[in-house]
Amino acid sequence: MKVKIGNGPQFELKTINVTIWNEFIHERTEPNVASIYPRGIHAAIAAGIEPYGFRIRIATFDQPEHGLSQEVLNRTDVLIWWGHLAHEEVADEIVDRIYAKVLQGMGLIVLHSGHRSKIFRKLMGTSCDLKWRSDAERERLWVVDPSHPITEGIGEYFELQTEEMYGEFFDIPAPEELIFISWFQGGEVFRSGCAYQRGLGKIFYFRPGDQVYPTYYNRNVLRVIANAVRWAASPHGATPVFGNTAPLEKIIKEEPPPPIHVKAASGGMTKRYLGEASDGESVYLYTLTNRNGMQASIMTYGGIMTSLKVPDRNGIMEDVVLGYATLEEYMKTGNKPYFGALIGRYANRIANGRFTLDGVTYRLSVNEGSNTLHGGKRGFDKRVWKAEEVYPNGGIGLALGYLSEDGEEGFPGNVAVKAVYSLTDNNELRIDYTATTDEKTVLNLTQHNYYNLAGAGNGNILEHIVTIRSDWFTPVKPDLIPTGQVQSVANTPLDFLKPMSIGSRIRSDYPQMRFANGYDFNYALLQKGSALRFAASVFEPNSGRLMEVYTTQPAIQFYSGNHLDGGIIGKEGKAYLKYGGLSLETQHYPDSPNHPRFPSTELLPGQTYRQTTIYRFSAV
Repeated sequence: MKVKIGNGPQFELKTINVTIWNEFIHERTEPNVASIYPRGIHAAIAAGIEPYGFRIRIATFDQPEHGLSQEVLNRTDVLIWWGHLAHEEVADEIVDRIYAKVLQGMGLIVLHSGHRSKIFRKLMGTSCDLKWRSDAERERLWVVDPSHPITEGIGEYFELQTEEMYGEFFDIPAPEELIFISWFQGGEVFRSGCAYQRGLGKIFYFRPGDQVYPTYYNRNVLRVIANAVRWAASPHGATPVFGNTAPLEKIIKEEPPPPIHVKAASGGMTKRYLGEASDGESVYLYTLTNRNGMQASIMTYGGIMTSLKVPDRNGIMEDVVLGYATLEEYMKTGNKPYFGALIGRYANRIANGRFTLDGVTYRLSVNEGSNTLHGGKRGFDKRVWKAEEVYPNGGIGLALGYLSEDGEEGFPGNVAVKAVYSLTDNNELRIDYTATTDEKTVLNLTQHNYYNLAGAGNGNILEHIVTIRSDWFTPVKPDLIPTGQVQSVANTPLDFLKPMSIGSRIRSDYPQMRFANGYDFNYALLQKGSALRFAASVFEPNSGRLMEVYTTQPAIQFYSGNHLDGGIIGKEGKAYLKYGGLSLETQHYPDSPNHPRFPSTELLPGQTYRQTTIYRFSAV
């Protein structure tokens, strides 16, 4: 059978003989390691990569000839060496034997601290971590070119527990300061790898995490190892690159500036330094205040609205949007609920992480099973936006800009996006979106506030009364991907044409409600060109707060916070319970690129994407 790895040519697939060798004899005497890997780390790796079709043999340091006899090596296409602590105790004869086999064509994969082993030093002539030359280099590790086939199926980003990534050998930031690892892309990578070719064999070094965490049960880590096995066993594939040769830039630590107060005709704005994102970019918080004292705070990381203070019927201000207390918490957690974020390139879901434009199939990063949700693993919600203070029509606003480069998360075209948050004296939160592209693409933008009009963290939203001006919704399959049909809301618990409390039917046995575990549905709105029109409203009886939604978008997604479970501690130390907040996300239909009957989300060069949504607040 012929197969293809990465961008390389096709080659004939043969069964690859893999020997997994473990020198870490201490795992049998250290209870914390033995409790995680009761049969040994080598056995965990073997079980994890066996489904990829390899013929696997395991060996350990304490076997005769360390389990690496000449006979074993003669039947080994790729040797996986898991190294730790016993580096100098490995017999020189065994090292020479492996060295000769690598020069003859055997692949070698060195894991964990095996880069300190005799065999690695002999083959590479250096250790892979090297000594840091500067503060800038301290935040990087030698990495492989992003086109390398060991990245196949991984995507640009994936997440590990931060504890798994922290190591005592490197002078790196503390684990709570790092969330996402950008594999093979440079930047804040500190647990990546090197690849090298010596003789006919190939050598790959990879240190994904510490031995006292379940790193080697992580499917992404195992995928990298499996990809490396196929690469090391074949003479085909991308040319290996040793080291990241990009020039190192000096790191300049910016001192937090004092708040900047700007007085506008309709209120004021402050700007405050929050810290740095993982890529070193400075993050700022802007707070907009209108004449009535209503406030909206937005940070440049993810365009996230961190708070929205709105008066009740007695004039008492309350923060009505859910979120975390600090920038660090948004980054550390990955903000998986998407609290308050700007969403793109494509809001909602795209089935199987792919779509076709003009006969070309684009594969996206997937982050919800096999599907792409809200733009992929690192969508607009995890990017730092450029900010500019604006004062539209005498009001007060914040313009956020971001250039999404061609290929980002798999989407085509360089797309320049602008989102303007405005706060008016009519207590309106207005969001205007514009975007242009240099290549045909798809685009679907929204904003993902979670509202609790009783106050963020003050119970659930089941008594909130909702109206949605829509007769139709797009039914979904169990994975919440649209079926492609449009169905009437009549005689279903999805009917909110007349005001109805959320809790009255949220536990309905209606099949669609069971799929979503509550409300998580796209409602089609009657379009009248590009004019703003009423879409929905929410009323909270105890406070008297009323929120009305007007939009130019063709649909609105109503989500009732089904996945909140009390485990998230938000602002003021409050736990966010199930149904603790609701979202009314104005947008296009989910998975539109794969459903020609849905309103098109295509954006062409020369066109300008324009959409507006207004959330109007009052109290009765």
